[in-house]
Formats: sequence, structure tokens, C-alpha cells
Amino acid sequence: MLRNTPRHPLYIFMKYVRLTTTDPYYNLAVEEYLFRSADTDIFMLWQNAPSVIAGRNQNVYAEADLAYAKENGIRICRRITGGGAVYHDLGNLNYTFISVGKEARPLDFAHFARPIRECLESLGLHTHMSDRNDIECEGGKFSGNAQHAEGGRILHHGTLLFDTDFSVMERVLRVDKEKLAYRAVKSLRARVVNLRSVLPRALSVEEFIAGIEDGVCSLLSAERCAPPENKEIDALYERNRSPEWIYSDKRYLTGYRVSRKKKYPFGLVSVEMELSRDKIERIQFSGDFFSTAPIEKLENALIGKTLDALGGIDPSPYIHGMKSEELCALLSDHDL
Repeated sequence: MLRNTPRHPLYIFMKYVRLTTTDPYYNLAVEEYLFRSADTDIFMLWQNAPSVIAGRNQNVYAEADLAYAKENGIRICRRITGGGAVYHDLGNLNYTFISVGKEARPLDFAHFARPIRECLESLGLHTHMSDRNDIECEGGKFSGNAQHAEGGRILHHGTLLFDTDFSVMERVLRVDKEKLAYRAVKSLRARVVNLRSVLPRALSVEEFIAGIEDGVCSLLSAERCAPPENKEIDALYERNRSPEWIYSDKRYLTGYRVSRKKKYPFGLVSVEMELSRDKIERIQFSGDFFSTAPIEKLENALIGKTLDALGGIDPSPYIHGMKSEELCALLSDHDL
């Protein structure tokens, strides 16, 4: 690979790759291939069609509403970096830094975010790093970041929310309510912000991408090059879209516990479930609601059901006043 004269203290040599495909399985394959094989540092920009990207250590069944994703053509993916699940669409820009040298240290998120933040500063936006290594501005998060380190190499990537559809994001992600409570906000939408709404001047997404591209390439003296294509990438692509990689992590084939609680006009309903993948293995309701039939009959009727196949069960004899769609929403953890 060609080498460049350094202009920025973060990197010695840098190559820039712009991916034009929006297939998340392929984009993640190219990223991983470059992480494992590049002989210079890499900066990459890419976008994905609507998709949920789960962290390496996450339980996909607990992180995303899989039924909603399937109905709306949202692909489910797993990446090799840690951190939480994120939603991508064409209103979001992803960036990647791959370090093959010794300038960066693992989990030094500020180091890799610095060129992005400098570009945004040049566009008139003041930013800061949060205590969870997100990039924020004006009280809202617009960039989540994650890393993977292996063999002296570091893969760092992040999102840049520019004009993402938050209504879809909020619907498809099952955000841990404890995280929202910790940040003293009521919803996912309340703590994220699109850059398009806070930048001092109006930009299209194409103009925004060009600004980040030109700015970082200038800062890092990055040389533009074409994306690689080879059989190793094709093999990673096939792995990335396989159910075995996305869903069948052996750690999650056994039961995991989920708790839900909601106040209705007819009373408070709490539910404790044990799920295997997305199938209900055990379930127990409690609350101050009234019943005309034993609640145990409803619990027995739900055992063996999956969270995307709950229709047709009438809960009203067991939880007086509850409709079928309200039961589905409570167990699947989404709003009607």
C-alpha cells in the first residue's frame, strides 16, 4: 500500500476507503477484512440500509423487536466490537478507524473521536465526549462508539446520526429501561439528536458526508483508495448473514430473564419471563388488577409461544380490561 506524509499527530500513515454499498453484512465484512489484513492505518466511511447492529456480546433476542424488524425489512446483524445495539439507516453515517501501529491504546475512545470532532467543530458544532464514550452536543447523543482490539490492532467505529428516523429506531430497539432511568430521560428519542437539526447551516446528507470525508482526509493526510474485493470478504459476508452468527450464540440458547411492568387504567401489571431465544419458557404475572379466571391459565397458554406469535390470546378473563394487543405490547416491550 502507498504511504503518505503525516499532517496529524494521531497517525503515521493513513488510507481512506469509501464504501458505496449499503448492505450491512457486506460492509461489516469489508471492515473486518481490513482490520485483519491492512498494513497501514485505515479511515472508512459507510452507510447501511435499515438494520440493527448488535454488539458482539449481546443477546439479539433481548435487544431488538425481531417481529417488527421482519415486517419492515430491517436486517439484523452482529458485529465483532462490544457495546450496545444500534440502529442504522441512510440518514446515518458510519465511520471506522483501523490502527495497525502503536499510536493508539485500546479503549482510548477520545483518541479516535478527535478527527471527527475537529471536522464538526469546523462546521460550527461544539461537541464533547460523554462518560459512556458517546459524542454529544446540545444535550443530545449523535454518535455511539465501539472498539475491538486483537493482535496489536484496534478497530474503532461509530455512528453519526444526521437525519435518522427516530420513530423506527425507538420501535425496533428494545432499550433497557435502566439505562434510560440512569440518564433521567423518558425515552430513547429524548436522549438522541440528529445533526441536521443542530448544525448552524443547512446541509443535505450528501453534503455532510463530503464535509466529513474532506475534513478527515485533510487532517490525516489520508490517501483515497478503492474498496478491496476478494474471496476472504465474500466468506465473511456469508458468515455475517448466517443465522448461526446472528442468532445462535450458544450462550443465549439457554434461558434468560426479562421483567416488564406497566400501569393501565385497570391496574398495574408486572410480568417476569424466562425466554429461550424468543420463546417463553416460564412466565408469571402479578399486579393489582382484577380477574374472572385464574391467572395461571393465561400463563400456561403463553408457555411455548414466541414473542412474535402472541396474537389470538384474549387476556381479559385473567387481567380484566386488558386487550390482546396490550398483552402483546407488554410482553414484547413496545408501545401501541
